[in-house]
Amino acid sequence: MFWKGKVNTLSQLLAFFRKNELKLADNLIKPELIEIGKSPCRITVGSTKDVAGITKLLNSEYDSNTRAETDVTEEWIKATFLLYHAIWIVAKDPYGTIRGCVASFKSAAPYPNALGGCSMADPWGLVDWYCVHPLWREKGVGTEMLEALDLITYRVGRKAHIFLKEGLPLPLPHIPVYSTFLRCRRAGSPEIKKMREGTGLGVMPYQANERETGLPLVKVEGIRGFNPDKAEIALWEDALDRLPPCWVFVTGADHIDEKRGWVHDSLVSMYAFRWIPGKWLGGVPDSRVL
Repeated sequence: MFWKGKVNTLSQLLAFFRKNELKLADNLIKPELIEIGKSPCRITVGSTKDVAGITKLLNSEYDSNTRAETDVTEEWIKATFLLYHAIWIVAKDPYGTIRGCVASFKSAAPYPNALGGCSMADPWGLVDWYCVHPLWREKGVGTEMLEALDLITYRVGRKAHIFLKEGLPLPLPHIPVYSTFLRCRRAGSPEIKKMREGTGLGVMPYQANERETGLPLVKVEGIRGFNPDKAEIALWEDALDRLPPCWVFVTGADHIDEKRGWVHDSLVSMYAFRWIPGKWLGGVPDSRVL
């Protein structure tokens, strides 16, 4: 089981047909202290002292079998502790080398809801950078990391998690809340050397490059909604070409100009852990999430 905070499919469907509002899953067993030592690694909460080890693992193994190659820096990993209130869990072998990692980043809510607020902890998190070195897989390392992440985030009030899976969906009984195909195109101008403010775009680098060209991969906030204005789309497309050379990605929910060279990319699916989307099941999530 990828994550113990999974709500069964029947409960998700019943909440959808009843048109319930999004809510936390209150009938799941609370995570308890796990039995340490099942895997050959020591599972700990990551700190800034682990930044170099996390960086080395992710750059060598995270995208090892895809057209993309991870390009995280120690500075960016260190910044996630402040920028995204990241909680990192790491697995260390008997010699202290990091062989696995996973993170929970503070996240926006995927759908309109009344969870959180100024008087309580924000409950939303995004599970990201789940990685186990190939030689240490199938040994319980990944399971223990996820159990530790579930326990710690739940205790600090981050009780609802989103997980985005690119490519093949998770095996049954995991059912995605929402799935879409990404679309991408080459963008930017060789005359522009770095990302800058004032473009009118919401830009989030994927911390990865295309292997063949070395160009960075970048998620951009697209234009959503019904009956989009063609002039607005044209202005948005022009703004993409005022970025440095890169590959830009949007989801199938975003409006584009097909004549600008867009191609279909991989499937991406969103999963819910410890929350029930209710009437939003299958709906397009907030663009800050996907």
